[in-house]
Amino acid sequence: MALLYGIYTALWQLVTSEGFPPKPQFEEKDVPDLSGKVYLVTGASGGIGFELAKILYSKNAKVYIAGRSEENGKAAVTKIKEEHPKSDGGLEFLQLDLSDLTTIKPAADKLLSQERRLDAVVHNAGIMAPPTSWRSAQGWDLQFGTNVIGPFVLQRHLQNILVETAKFAPKASVRVVFLSSIGAHAAPAGGINYENIEEKGIPPLTNIPGLDTWLKYAQTKCANTIMAKGYAEKYKDTGVIAVSPNPGNLKTDLLRYSILLKTLGWTFLYPPRYGGLTELYATLSPEIDQSKNGAVIIPWGRIGPMRSDVIKNCETGGALRFWNWLEEHTQGF
Repeated sequence: MALLYGIYTALWQLVTSEGFPPKPQFEEKDVPDLSGKVYLVTGASGGIGFELAKILYSKNAKVYIAGRSEENGKAAVTKIKEEHPKSDGGLEFLQLDLSDLTTIKPAADKLLSQERRLDAVVHNAGIMAPPTSWRSAQGWDLQFGTNVIGPFVLQRHLQNILVETAKFAPKASVRVVFLSSIGAHAAPAGGINYENIEEKGIPPLTNIPGLDTWLKYAQTKCANTIMAKGYAEKYKDTGVIAVSPNPGNLKTDLLRYSILLKTLGWTFLYPPRYGGLTELYATLSPEIDQSKNGAVIIPWGRIGPMRSDVIKNCETGGALRFWNWLEEHTQGF
């Protein structure tokens, strides 16, 4: 019953407010000069992360594009600079692989050696619906390892500089963005199946052929939402704001493992720029203040809903429980 309810909720949101959103209300023209500010966007070599990095750089920010491929990352840097030759900002590729935790601390240390402030971390990178046999370097289900474990470890290494930045930056301007998805509505009851993740997310969530990888994706994206709420609770006194946006239904490389979505996507998918605007709202909108800490954001920049059982779980200690669970299961990295 929980499975059917989750799928129904995701489909309902797809055909209503999240699937067919109104015109964006926070765009490039609404962004002030960002000179002196520093941002990190993971997975920004393409797709919506690229769109966000491009906007930030065009407004004179220093932007780190983090990802696995040095070739793709440097190509993205070159392309953005060519598109915005008048920018006084900075743009740098930072190599890390979220599916291999040993690469994360060296990447964070490199950034920390070069910067004295960090205004936002946008955990944009992710993977959707690969073969269920694929694993991260540390043996996690690849989706859980890349979408949840990796970003958590990266966030831990960057936490101190964010807190220090919040002491002198404008109030509520320092942000942590955990990218979610409309698929989060199809997550297990309460958002997370602990029996599954205690075994590194490997056991099936369903025996229905072809569906397990999608339910595991849904679990990781709901986990991202719960992470934002857990962060907001644990670090509420630091001045750093955490949010979790569903960027929208978009034509990006995230679809590379889904032939069906790539074939039928033209009927309901939007250009990546729109997802970049959702992330832009999450990263910079002045509408987001302490009262919105932990909020869910929906396309193309609005505060949105989450499934009632997930909200109840978070409000009764579930968000902080998951944050602490992640702490316990990522020691040593």
